[in-house]
Amino acid sequence: ISKPKFHFLVHLPAYIRHFGPAVIFSTERYESFNHVFRLSCVYSNRQAPSRDSCRTFAHQDVVKHIVTGGYWYDNKASKWVRGGAQILGYLDEHPEQARLLG
Repeated sequence: ISKPKFHFLVHLPAYIRHFGPAVIFSTERYESFNHVFRLSCVYSNRQAPSRDSCRTFAHQDVVKHIVTGGYWYDNKASKWVRGGAQILGYLDEHPEQARLLG
């Protein structure tokens, strides 16, 4: 369900005079990302929410890198490695998870 936002209409005439056609003023795509940020703070201790959000997104990025076949350097083995066949095949078996990764 999309909830229309009308506050920008107050500023729209001035923006059109200053910047031109209003086609470039769509903010819906960016505002919907606020929900993602709020969800990343669910397990935050509220002492450092920016740090907690950054850690959450970094962890998600690492998981995405591994399950999509990315390589990383293993200091113990002193070589570049990647996930095994079971990890790499996970997204084929679970397309709903693949959609969540983007």
